[in-house]
Amino acid sequence: MAKKLSRHAFTTFWDVHAFTGVIGGLLLYVMFLSGGITLFRRQLAVWEEPLTQQRSTVEQVGLQATLDRGLAAAGATPDELWFYLPHDGLGAARLFYSSQGTRVSSWVHDGLVPERERLSDFLFDLHYLWHAATGMGLFYLGGLLCVALLLALATGVLIHLKDIVRQFHQFRPDKSRRVLWSDMHKVLGVMGLPFQVMYAYTGAFFVFLGAVVQVFTGPAFGGDAARADRAAWGASYVQEPAPGVPARGLTLDELAARARAAEPRLVPEMARIRHPGLDSGTVDIRGSVEGVPFGRGLVRLRATDGAVLSLDAPGAEGARGSVIRWIYGLHRAEFGGVVLRFLFFLLGVATCATILTGNWIWLARREARRGSLGNRLLARLTVGVGAGTLVAIAALFLASRALPLDWSGRMAAEELTFVAALGLCVAWSLAARDGGSLWWRQLGLAGLLLLPVPALAARWSGAGLFGAGQKIAAVVAVDVGLLVAAAALCASAWALRRAALRRAAQQAAPPEEAAAVDQGGEGLMPEGRPAYARSGGSLG
Repeated sequence: MAKKLSRHAFTTFWDVHAFTGVIGGLLLYVMFLSGGITLFRRQLAVWEEPLTQQRSTVEQVGLQATLDRGLAAAGATPDELWFYLPHDGLGAARLFYSSQGTRVSSWVHDGLVPERERLSDFLFDLHYLWHAATGMGLFYLGGLLCVALLLALATGVLIHLKDIVRQFHQFRPDKSRRVLWSDMHKVLGVMGLPFQVMYAYTGAFFVFLGAVVQVFTGPAFGGDAARADRAAWGASYVQEPAPGVPARGLTLDELAARARAAEPRLVPEMARIRHPGLDSGTVDIRGSVEGVPFGRGLVRLRATDGAVLSLDAPGAEGARGSVIRWIYGLHRAEFGGVVLRFLFFLLGVATCATILTGNWIWLARREARRGSLGNRLLARLTVGVGAGTLVAIAALFLASRALPLDWSGRMAAEELTFVAALGLCVAWSLAARDGGSLWWRQLGLAGLLLLPVPALAARWSGAGLFGAGQKIAAVVAVDVGLLVAAAALCASAWALRRAALRRAAQQAAPPEEAAAVDQGGEGLMPEGRPAYARSGGSLG
């Protein structure tokens, strides 16, 4: 039996757990919800862009010929560029570089086709709270929230340690709403604890590793930034050679072959080219490494003769590289296939529910003070962000399929659609006179927005559920997933509306009848404190 905490320890841990969850909970909710969706980023990337659904010609034409075609269409040879290769024999190659401070990303297809879709990338960036318009500030805030989540999880385990086995399975939906929320918070929290700890730790690791490397560059690496970079990332971009003189180098096909000779298990996915056409040119060939859990590899080559300058791959990188590969691979679910990604998605949704029920418990225990501005604001923001994020994501998907495919402003319009939909839902929640109907109305709106998206997708692609062309599994799967999500949102809205009508009927009934219908409240105290031990120090 776990030892009971002292009263002081229990109340301290309880306050830390509650305040940490309330302060950072809604942003963590957005991060987990968008992160759960981007577990299927590869499928979304194929679904959103018709060019990725065509049979690739890169293998027949060759890497260098494809790259030359793209550079000729661009009319320039940048000093640094990234060349992304098609996956699984589908799609077009992609060229990325910066020109006069402007980010240029284009598909190499009959010349250059400018990037025209960022739905999957936007949701991926949202998971990290990163956007070019906001810079690194929100990104670092996301890392701090991961640390705060670790603190909330640790204190949550401590305050429930005595009864953690019971909390794993105790669920009483027949009791009052307050008991239902409390049970949901505990059951989902305990069941998802390993998942939440793993994502909180690895998320904080991603954000702060770069800063930690800079801190330890002096004391641990004698100020050698290049060596510190190689220790952390496997390659350094600090002390690269300056541009030299024109020189003939090997083709990209030959360099890819040299990289595969250095690491036979490497499957090239991207090439980073520095100083193309100069004697100082280098090429990084990156990709997956077959037959190794979380296998990723990087081979840096000198462009003029193909000499291997550095190799970072499983078996060659040492303990440091193995740890980083596992941390990245766990966070991105690069194992277990689609089944495990779907399980992680469900755990992500459960984590979102854990966060929201934590807010509801906080508010329920302060019911006597619900007239205070802070409590009213938290209650409305919980709805506005909780349901509003779902509406905003549904609006993003709808805009992605409704806007003209070749309109140059479509990517900015998609992002503005998300921001506007979320802002309007928050404003709706803050201004609504009847807060009780907000949840089912906004969930229903999200479902209705998602419902026509698979049919609209047939406008740009025949590979989906309603398309007339040859089906592609990833495209069909996204269409089916959207329909299931729309149905789940509409069903949830219907159920919540029925529950709201039933509660209204109970409130209109005589007090004796209402009391007979709505019993409960075990484990909660009206003055806003947890039901502390009647005889000595644990949660009752």
